[in-house]
Amino acid sequence: MAERNKKVESNEKKEIKEGEKITNENGENIEEDIIKEFKENIENKVKELEKERDEYKQRLYNLKTRFEDYKEMIEKEKMILMYNTKKKVLERFLVPFEKLKLSLNYKDEPEFVSAVEMVYKDMVKVFDSLKMKFIIPQKGDPFDPFEHEVIDKYETNEVTEYSIYDVQTTGYKIEGEVIKPAKVIVAVKPKENIEKDQDSSCEKSEPKDDKTTKSTEGIDSKEGGN
Repeated sequence: MAERNKKVESNEKKEIKEGEKITNENGENIEEDIIKEFKENIENKVKELEKERDEYKQRLYNLKTRFEDYKEMIEKEKMILMYNTKKKVLERFLVPFEKLKLSLNYKDEPEFVSAVEMVYKDMVKVFDSLKMKFIIPQKGDPFDPFEHEVIDKYETNEVTEYSIYDVQTTGYKIEGEVIKPAKVIVAVKPKENIEKDQDSSCEKSEPKDDKTTKSTEGIDSKEGGN
């Protein structure tokens, strides 16, 4: 093979006329051998590239299949988690629910109220076990827009303006996150107080006008005397 390459190189150095065949030192035609060898090299290279292509396609298919399996697994885990969460919460409420159901049989009895209170305490215990806290603002507490929802305003002087006057419904939050704000009524100044404040501000400004008028009158009298 090495000798053939040397012969080809020596032939390439010779001047080749147009249409003239490539020959070796012995005058043998080697053009077909060169073309055949070049063709074999190209075919081998194509086969290598096709093999690499098939390997990449197989890897891509495997990755896609694994990803689809992973998505299905995550969805199943989410469904199982949701089911277990619902189950645990419902199991905790079954005891107070059964007590409430039983107490309804004695709604005409004097003990009915105490039975309902007992059920209420059991439900509060369930809420505590779920780490749920109540939002119950007191009268006079400052309004918090993150935990309170204003449903009405009330004119009063009992508490400071824009503070809590009354609570209509309790709010709830879990681990610091509000899931339902407390509905409240906030206090505002009565209209009478607003009018009084406006009148007092006007009265304070009147003496200044009197002084200005008196000083003006004094100047006018001096000018008249002159």
